[in-house]
Amino acid sequence: MRLRSLISLAAASVLAVTLPVPLRAQGPAPLVIPVIVSLTGAAAFIGKNDQQSLELIEKVVNAHGGINHRPLHFQYFDDGTNPQTVVQIANQVIASKAPIVIGPTLTQQCLAVAPLFVANGPADYCLSPAINPAAGGYIWSTSISAQNLNDVAVRYLRERGLKRMAILSSTDATGQEADRDWAHAKTLPENRDVEWVAQEHFNLNDVSVSAQMARIKAANPQAILTFSVGAGFGTELHGIYDSGLDVPVYVSNGDMIPQQLDGYKGFMPKEVLFSAVLAFDREGLAAGPVREAIDVFLNAFKAAGQTPNFPNTLSWDPAMIILDAYRHLGDNATAAQFREYINNLHGFAGINGIYDFRDGTQHGVGENGVVIVRYNPANDTFIPVSKRSGHLK
Repeated sequence: MRLRSLISLAAASVLAVTLPVPLRAQGPAPLVIPVIVSLTGAAAFIGKNDQQSLELIEKVVNAHGGINHRPLHFQYFDDGTNPQTVVQIANQVIASKAPIVIGPTLTQQCLAVAPLFVANGPADYCLSPAINPAAGGYIWSTSISAQNLNDVAVRYLRERGLKRMAILSSTDATGQEADRDWAHAKTLPENRDVEWVAQEHFNLNDVSVSAQMARIKAANPQAILTFSVGAGFGTELHGIYDSGLDVPVYVSNGDMIPQQLDGYKGFMPKEVLFSAVLAFDREGLAAGPVREAIDVFLNAFKAAGQTPNFPNTLSWDPAMIILDAYRHLGDNATAAQFREYINNLHGFAGINGIYDFRDGTQHGVGENGVVIVRYNPANDTFIPVSKRSGHLK
């Protein structure tokens, strides 16, 4: 009953399937939620997907009465994919006395602003899954953590019998987090027979990884692990393809964007794998609150004549959770109240699974919300190839 009531709140009350309640022409002031997002610069391909989801939520919510009878408005601040700019914007948001903010987009931006929010807020829902905020604090990280995603990838490959793995990491904050994740995966007892046969690094400004791939190829791996996004991802793919090494390649789900992948088809490895969330395996789920939440998500995009990409999922559940909090706490909720409410939220059904923030991870969902998918370049689709948590079907 707890799950049913929460999904009814999130899906029916927030993205209501009730009769519309038109907003009055001279109604109350909007409920404004600031969003720090990369709409220009290297991460714009992700940030625009973040914005796209929030725009759909705002449109549907306002068509059905708003939040607490106030129109909802997401106010966007473009950080230009620049850590210095994002700090300036964060200080502006703090000065505005906003109790909660969504964003930024990338790991390095979230890490740059985190010290500003740690002590007293505002509460912040970072849109990168690759940070690990302190338990019980003012900061949460979207989706399933990068550590969980990468643990699942190693499990899937190992269960296929592919135990000799090579790592190719970028040297930025995302790549550094991935390196920590691979180190963690190696400590798990289930991976005692897994071997890192090579571990190479490259700078995002590098135009080639041919030297790194020559060393990786010489190590004779059965699979390659990567986790870069954007231009670095393209550099990786080109290097792997040019090396002639024909093994499965695991890559970051931040690159699950068909429009982007189209540009790489000329040098796409034969088997490219991603850790996806449950929204990409709707048919594999039994009827229930999570599937209902996924239907709300998919139907919103369908009604707009759009098809969601993986980055669209990154801002969806954070926004839904924040709106749920506003409905419970009221319009004048403080940062401290948001912290208390979300850190104790459990049984909330989202497109990533059933959330329970009492686990202290500041993500609220874990490995059980992950499925491995294979990219099919023939029709730009992502085919689930594992059960939940990466286990073989």
